[in-house]
Amino acid sequence: MRSTAVSTVAVLCLAVSLPVAAGDREAAAPGGPLLRFPDVAGDTVVFTYGEDIWSVPAGGGTARRLTDDEGQERHPKLSPDGSLIAFTGDVDGNPDVYVMRADGSGLRRLTYHPEADEVVGWHPTAGTILFRSSRSSWSRFDRLFLISPEGGGVEELPLPEAGRGCFSPDGARIAYNQIATEDRTWKRYHGGMAQDIRVYDFATAEDRRITDHSGADRLPMWIGDAIYFASDRTGTMNIYRYDTAGGGITQVTHHTDFDVLRPSEGGDRVVYEHGGALWLLDTSTGSTAPILVEIPTEPREARPYLKNVREFITDAAISPAGGRAVVAARGEVFTVPREHGEIRNITRTPGARERNPAWSPDGERIAFLSDRSGEYQIWVVDAAGTSEPRQLTSRQRGYPHTLRWSPDSTRIAFTDETLALLWVDVATGRVTVVDRAEVEPMDVGPEAKPISDFAWSPDSRYIAYSKIGRDQVSNIWVAAVDTGTTSNLSSGLYNDFGPVFTRDGEHLLFVSNRRFDPTFCDFEWEMVYKDVAGIYALTLRRDGPPLLPLRSDEAAATDDAQRSRSAGEADPVTVQIDLDGITDRIEALPLPRGNYRQLAAGADTLYALDGEDGDFNRFEFRELPPRELVAFSFEERSDTVLVDGVIDYALAADGLHLVYRTEDGIAIWDTEPGHEPARRTGRPGEGLEDDRSFVLDLAGLETTIDPIAEWTQVFWEAWRIERDFFYDPNLHGLDWPALGAKYARFLPGLSCAQDLHFIVGELISELSTSHTYVRVGDRRRRAPAVEVGLLGADWTVDRGRYRLAKIYRVPHWSREVDPPLAGPGIDVREGDYLIAVDGRDVAAADSIYAHFQGLADHQVRLTFSADPSGTTPREAVVVPISSERTLRYLDWVEHNRRVVDEASGGRIGYLHLPDTYLGSAIEFPAYYYAQTRKQGMLIDGRFNGGGLDPDIFLARLAKAPLSYWTRRYSEDQVTPVFVSGAHLALLTNRQAGSGGDELPHEFQQKGMGPVIGTRTWGGLVGISMSFELMDGSEVTAPDYRIYTPGGEWTVENEGVTPDITVELDPAEMARGWDAQLQKGIEVLLSAIEREPIVRPQHPPFPVLR
Repeated sequence: MRSTAVSTVAVLCLAVSLPVAAGDREAAAPGGPLLRFPDVAGDTVVFTYGEDIWSVPAGGGTARRLTDDEGQERHPKLSPDGSLIAFTGDVDGNPDVYVMRADGSGLRRLTYHPEADEVVGWHPTAGTILFRSSRSSWSRFDRLFLISPEGGGVEELPLPEAGRGCFSPDGARIAYNQIATEDRTWKRYHGGMAQDIRVYDFATAEDRRITDHSGADRLPMWIGDAIYFASDRTGTMNIYRYDTAGGGITQVTHHTDFDVLRPSEGGDRVVYEHGGALWLLDTSTGSTAPILVEIPTEPREARPYLKNVREFITDAAISPAGGRAVVAARGEVFTVPREHGEIRNITRTPGARERNPAWSPDGERIAFLSDRSGEYQIWVVDAAGTSEPRQLTSRQRGYPHTLRWSPDSTRIAFTDETLALLWVDVATGRVTVVDRAEVEPMDVGPEAKPISDFAWSPDSRYIAYSKIGRDQVSNIWVAAVDTGTTSNLSSGLYNDFGPVFTRDGEHLLFVSNRRFDPTFCDFEWEMVYKDVAGIYALTLRRDGPPLLPLRSDEAAATDDAQRSRSAGEADPVTVQIDLDGITDRIEALPLPRGNYRQLAAGADTLYALDGEDGDFNRFEFRELPPRELVAFSFEERSDTVLVDGVIDYALAADGLHLVYRTEDGIAIWDTEPGHEPARRTGRPGEGLEDDRSFVLDLAGLETTIDPIAEWTQVFWEAWRIERDFFYDPNLHGLDWPALGAKYARFLPGLSCAQDLHFIVGELISELSTSHTYVRVGDRRRRAPAVEVGLLGADWTVDRGRYRLAKIYRVPHWSREVDPPLAGPGIDVREGDYLIAVDGRDVAAADSIYAHFQGLADHQVRLTFSADPSGTTPREAVVVPISSERTLRYLDWVEHNRRVVDEASGGRIGYLHLPDTYLGSAIEFPAYYYAQTRKQGMLIDGRFNGGGLDPDIFLARLAKAPLSYWTRRYSEDQVTPVFVSGAHLALLTNRQAGSGGDELPHEFQQKGMGPVIGTRTWGGLVGISMSFELMDGSEVTAPDYRIYTPGGEWTVENEGVTPDITVELDPAEMARGWDAQLQKGIEVLLSAIEREPIVRPQHPPFPVLR
């Protein structure tokens, strides 16, 4: 095997010279193996490469692999004496703490909790392993825990929030970060979650902040009388030194090209990542130099391999006569026979991505999009794939999508990221812009943005489409291809969209939201409108016939004509559109109200997707679920559900065949006219026994994956997506091509998909913007997950047994989460000892959660006893749950509500808003309506995870009484019914972000009351979409930013500053004192005292004389 090394000859020469300061000379250009997560002890350095743990002498040399399995291993930490290595691995399907000897032998799993456990370090004197976890969290924060390398129970440190930490040499104190943000893709961040270094004294419970940089001070390392840490004070992350005696801070390293990442101490040395290589800092001299590491093997995951790619299908279309489907999967285009023949890969470009294939109506060619030239262009190839593909377009940049051939196969219409509708002449390659939308809806995917719902007329002379105007209303437009003129066919009153011509060219079918039947709230006078869509037909000619004429037994000639049309033998069509009075020539199809999308007109049948579940609104915030494929017969005037669970479908050019895709596969269906179809199931093959149905055999949908070529394509596509979709066309003034080249140098040395994830993250984090996210794609090595059951309880270790310290008892009725140990008939008490699980003895020498592997959502027989010897056993049969997060959250909310109620004598209500979307939509009615008669209302927006605009909640809270009503036997009532006019205050904190930023921002803007807590996250450059890339990874491009009515940027990379700042003290939190909550109570009680809420009394009743 060929070996690879980080270094070049220049660096090899450097290795034998004296160590130099990092700013004097940088390491060799990236391109070698990407080495990450290092640690050092004595003369040994451990690190991660290819998601395995390796070791190498601190002076450099050939590395030795210590782990080799299907999971990923990270965060190796050597024990202080160098004999053991603790690390985080998902060897058994979940990120847990493992320990092994320094030579890789004696591997042992220590934790089994289903939440991720990440190794942070070691205790310097106790010999225990420090790790962070959210296992006891009810929201988006972590805590630090200790566990013995022998296993057993864990000890939670008395820090309410902690993500990173390092003990003082004597173990009496810990320097820590409250939040771990090293994995976040946001450089030069200055919002409320910017990390500071804090020091906590275990003896005195004193907690002190020692740094106050507006950016990141992270990963403290306590060495002697100094605390070293990483900071971006100069814009690039470097190592700094804090003097614990004098408090002074000095810069130690001076890198300027790449950040210092993941520094970790051992003795008087610090090892860190820089530019993909490992560097070693000698703190006694201040010198630093690269460690020359040779990896003796090639990475397994980087070798080419053959893979079936059916799970990566993104598009499916069909040949004109229905004999083959054309499929895009994993960046290749395949044609798949419906019954006989072989699957053909007609592109074979492992380093490029092909997508959006479309078969020409004449059956001769297939068009597709490809970035093989470096940018997405439209290409065509003969349907058999035997000729070289021909490039049609030569666009300089952009993201074209949605290819649709004209019926005469001479033009291809498409759209792009600029909201333009275009077409290209297949013969000449000339591109014509048809129109451009002025407004795009929020939160829809890139290929659902306007103008994406368009259709050719059957004579190829017109394109019908919809676009949203500045009035926010979607109208149907039609463009004459030859003249370029465009005309609005809508009245402008309703949202009309999804147009498609009938095959005879007489009518234009479209979807319109004009069927209003309100749904009323069961609590108050509120209404919403769902299922508002119907399908309508527009008669194009002034003297044209209706689509559905009045029925008469004498209309034999019409019937004959329809049968001829159904047989596909109609004469050539010439479409005539008379604009005068066209909005008066609309008729509704006799279909129920629904959520129709994606119309296609067959010879005698209209097809559409319809569904009840989903966000069928302007936002379509969540991806729409699989829906029903509905067929409406023009002749029978009735609709039938053909197939359930359809993701997508396409009608063949002849109108007699269609292909549909579900989560389980692809099928071709022959739509013979005159046959009444039966209802189908969503799984291809089930319910499709008739001879018109063909489930495609995808066993041969295989291609060779060249990982390095594929990762290179993914990287550059992510780079282009930011270039084309980022809200600021100038990308914050960055030299984006130079940054692309800077990080592309790492691509040849990637060893696995996680490396690609890291490099793309580093690239997009240069934008210094919120909501820049990347998700890892397909991994060849992945350990199968094993769910672990949880009992909704806290445990202590006592006399060799696990003892119940607390049972979480509050159920969540909406989410149907029941506390396993608190149900009727379960005789389990706090203080009981767990003796056995399904008859197997449970001792504290092992992790309690090891006994619940694979038992989530299964009945389990537990044995408890009031004493550890088990002399008074009691059995309970319970069903463990897979996560305790909901139970812990409800316990926290109920605790806060009780504290507020008791402290205020029942005068103040409490409401927590966990997000600005579904979570709060569920929690709001559960707590709001019962508390509208309070004098004050404390709104808790801490840990708010965002979502959409919070005004939907604030508008209810801000309601004021409009009138009162007196009744003879009832207490007087108010309009609106649920309104209090109570004094309001809002709590917030650093973990409140996105919509959680906008919540306090709007609260202040509306003058609703004081905001109390800490500065928020500061992320209001939003995302309306996520892009799926060739390997299944995803990347976001923040595409909109908030600014004030006064025209000022606000909140982003700063956060919302509260009116009253209150930090939480660990010692106070340990004794149950939430200073932010208490301040909210104090402020509201003061407001009530100053201005009590007094409801008016009605005047004397009138007396008639």
